Amino acid sequence: MDLQKFNLLGITLLPLMGIILLMVWRKSTKTQAAVVGILSESLTLVSALMLIPVLNGGQTVSFSVPWIENMGINYSLELNWLSLIFLLTEILVTLAGMFFSLGETTGEKNSNFYYALLLLFSLGMSGTTLAEDVFLFYVFWELMLIASVILIVIWGKGEARNRVALKYFILTHLGSLMVLVSLITLYVNTGTASLNEIGMSAGALPIGLINFLIAFFVIGFCVKMAIFPLHIWLPDAHTVAPMPVTIVLAAAMLSMGTYGILRFPIAIFSLDKMQPFALWMMIAGLVSEVYGAMMAFAEKKIKRIIAYSSVSQMGYILYGLGTLTEAGMIGGIMHVVYHAIVKALLFMVVGILLNITHEEELQNVSGLGKKLPALAICAAIGVLGISGMPPLGIFNSEWMIFTGGFNTGFPVVLTVLTLLGSLFTVVYALRFFGSLFFGKLKPADIKKPSNWLMATTIVVTVFLIVEGIAPAPLYSWAANSLITVLGGIP
Repeated sequence: MDLQKFNLLGITLLPLMGIILLMVWRKSTKTQAAVVGILSESLTLVSALMLIPVLNGGQTVSFSVPWIENMGINYSLELNWLSLIFLLTEILVTLAGMFFSLGETTGEKNSNFYYALLLLFSLGMSGTTLAEDVFLFYVFWELMLIASVILIVIWGKGEARNRVALKYFILTHLGSLMVLVSLITLYVNTGTASLNEIGMSAGALPIGLINFLIAFFVIGFCVKMAIFPLHIWLPDAHTVAPMPVTIVLAAAMLSMGTYGILRFPIAIFSLDKMQPFALWMMIAGLVSEVYGAMMAFAEKKIKRIIAYSSVSQMGYILYGLGTLTEAGMIGGIMHVVYHAIVKALLFMVVGILLNITHEEELQNVSGLGKKLPALAICAAIGVLGISGMPPLGIFNSEWMIFTGGFNTGFPVVLTVLTLLGSLFTVVYALRFFGSLFFGKLKPADIKKPSNWLMATTIVVTVFLIVEGIAPAPLYSWAANSLITVLGGIP
């Protein structure tokens, strides 16, 4: 086995080795368990980064061994530009969540199990982006759900966590079942489980069957993206989940739905076959954008405000993909990364606020700006970032999404409404910041934030600024990934 294939296999094996070690090391302290988790995830990141020169050379990296031979199912992995963007995003977000955990109380009991589940959660996302076999894809897809549900049940907040976890499991699994039906249909009708081979033959399927598959794929993956009205699992799940898990859920897992739409209906079928669904995707994106922003403005609980903002931001991404234009789709891919950074930052700010004030209602917290200037600066940058203010990153991706919208053959008013809808984001973001950091100080007894929490938050803030000021590398990667999706290798 050459080094390239070894590194690719290592992306799935290294977290698994960390999981096994943590399950065996049952008496590990939280710090010890965190070291194992962070080291495993960091080595996974290094393995992925070492493969970038291969992609720069115009090649993909693949690995395959027989698994269920009599069914033609293999353990097949492939890294291309599309999978790289989503892979690095989820690994970095998981690492941020693990570091953030060190500054708060989550995982102090059964620490080995907690960090093992975080690694399993990450492994599910990594495998989802790398799987070249539809059977393997679905196995990894479900690992995400299983790991996240257990994390919520055991370490979630409040007595409602079991009910919320069940709701989250049932609703997202319904979307997964739609994806499963589509995968099995492709397998039966093409006679192969290989995604590359399916892509070469699926275009010849009857048009009625193609439309059925596209509809099921889009709806199923929109459940994972939490697009309105398929979002109803998200606010409760994000509210009761422990903050590090919420960070991974919001900043990484939601993007897996975007990856699914790109990897299956858009990559497998031609853009001509997708055209009948373009307008509906754009309308759904617009409605989700506006609805999420309005709910964030109306919401009174601090954590739920940022949770609803995810519903809104996923709407931008779906709108960009729905344009089926180069600019719009590149913008949608870039928005995945920028949303991950901004959402991780804002949930970290919320995590610190909840940790030091023990207040969940927005009306019970104010005047923190003078008391916590460093946190106020991080929050301000996060708020400006999600509002699309230049030079922060979301401005770049929204520019591309709106450009793509204006270049479609659909009425310009649709994109104008989407652009105007972004004003709702500015309103709820400024309300969020102003209520928390201006006015009279309350509560009066505020303790100093943990150094771990502040350090992690500051690092993510700096990363957001850098990615906004220097968007060229991300744009290049997103453009290359689109070429991959549309059937070529850059």
